[in-house]
Amino acid sequence: MRISWNPEVIRVGQVANLVVLLDKTDEEGDYTFRFADPNDDPFEGGFEVPLKFGQLQDFEPEIQFTTPGTKELQVTKGSRASTEGTEPWQRVPIPVVAASSAGAPPQSVALVAGDPPQSDDEVLWSFIRLLTRQLRFEEFHQFVEAQMTNLPERDWFGRQSHQTLVRAAERFVEAAADPIRAVEKSQLLKHELRPATVLGALERSYVSSESDALAQPFLDEERNGGNGDNGKRPSTALARYRRSKEAGAQFPLPNIPFVELIWSYWMEEGALVQTMNHIMARFQNRRMARDPLARFDLNPLLPLRSLLWGYTEAERRRLTIRRRAAEYMVQYGLPLVGRAVPPPDTLTDHRTQFLEGFHALLHDAYRFYKERDDKTVDADAFPLLSSLREVHLVLAHGAHNQFADLPLVARAEMLEMQWILAQPEMREFLGGPTMVPYEEDWMDRVETMKTLMGWPAASITHFFELAVTGEQIVLSIRHGRWNESDRTRDHAANWALTWRNEIQRYIHAYRAVTGVDLATSTDATPPALLLTRRVPQRGRRG
Repeated sequence: MRISWNPEVIRVGQVANLVVLLDKTDEEGDYTFRFADPNDDPFEGGFEVPLKFGQLQDFEPEIQFTTPGTKELQVTKGSRASTEGTEPWQRVPIPVVAASSAGAPPQSVALVAGDPPQSDDEVLWSFIRLLTRQLRFEEFHQFVEAQMTNLPERDWFGRQSHQTLVRAAERFVEAAADPIRAVEKSQLLKHELRPATVLGALERSYVSSESDALAQPFLDEERNGGNGDNGKRPSTALARYRRSKEAGAQFPLPNIPFVELIWSYWMEEGALVQTMNHIMARFQNRRMARDPLARFDLNPLLPLRSLLWGYTEAERRRLTIRRRAAEYMVQYGLPLVGRAVPPPDTLTDHRTQFLEGFHALLHDAYRFYKERDDKTVDADAFPLLSSLREVHLVLAHGAHNQFADLPLVARAEMLEMQWILAQPEMREFLGGPTMVPYEEDWMDRVETMKTLMGWPAASITHFFELAVTGEQIVLSIRHGRWNESDRTRDHAANWALTWRNEIQRYIHAYRAVTGVDLATSTDATPPALLLTRRVPQRGRRG
């Protein structure tokens, strides 16, 4: 059993979370957590939880101490009633230090809903974690399953079933990614999102200060009588601003989504879209260059037939690879490689500085962790601050045109693909490695297709890691106020410690996928080119 806590340094009066993960040698079942000193126990005699192997448990009860020192957490197998007075199975020391003095830089802390935040930055970062968590496929599956299961029989002919799936995907993504509407959907989360928490997080986003400038013309218009269009009627912009204020929004653009297109990019590189395209080509009896799916004989009595029919009919309404590829270049300068991808010289805007700056930031973060873990070295976080400011500015330059819409549409379409691939009938046809522990149900189908087609051999699990952690890291950089003059190296150190797990997981997954170790270098070669180079190597080994 691995037990950690967030924040990494717990101070007197702070609220912390326990994070528990069972190892392969542990048994599933009930576990009870107590503190040796009853005066230190925030669980009132113990806290009992059922644990499952491979499932990360993030406990929300307040762990708050009034005195410094080393607190002993005792873990016992079994329920509270059965373990009362028994010898602990594991003892975990938790150091608690004195509270920060006035004016001291805030330490990293995870926000617990309803508690006062320890610093403004942590409010935004915890909010990002909550929103990205509720966009996961598991949450989407729960959201969609009831609607699809209750469809009447007549809707499983023609396009009705697929149209229901499309509408559900659009509603899910809009509700999950929109900060204002996220409060309504918070029942899907362990944390309960409250309006005060949401608005507090939005106020910390640099978008709020930029929106204040955007709002000024609307305020001037309202001050001059609230009329636009030569005094005949209020302008559309002013009407929208008024509605957003009435709804409790803090700026006139309340629907800026907390979704990053880098998630879709890594899913695309992981062959999610290509897998679906090959299945749909075979469904329509179209032969591809290689045709390992020649024996795709789908039973017409199964619901999957109706979904694939509707998916085929809706092809004209979906985003094309040209549009996604062009936007990947606008946002991150990340090209795709393929015959359907537009040539770079046909694109107007390229964000070529992003990859170099982002990889330099990850490299600086890794070096900071190494220095910080070495107790004989005083780790300097100033290079981190410089890299954060650089990447933040690059991202801000790309936040225009399709920035707020295309990521939402791409996310909804790819969740739709994942849901179709996750259907049991698809596994019956494609098969897959039965003993590999995939995190989501659709992943083994993509893995099988990668093997059949000879695509890059890196596991879809690594692409999934890059998508999830990459989105969280980029969101924390994009929405942070890193270009303000009062930002110090302490703020950068706080960011690095808060996102340490995500950064290190991203670095590992990037090395597994591309062969480039960002811990030792800042290679800015586009990932698509690195992946292309690895395909022939796999063929020669084959």
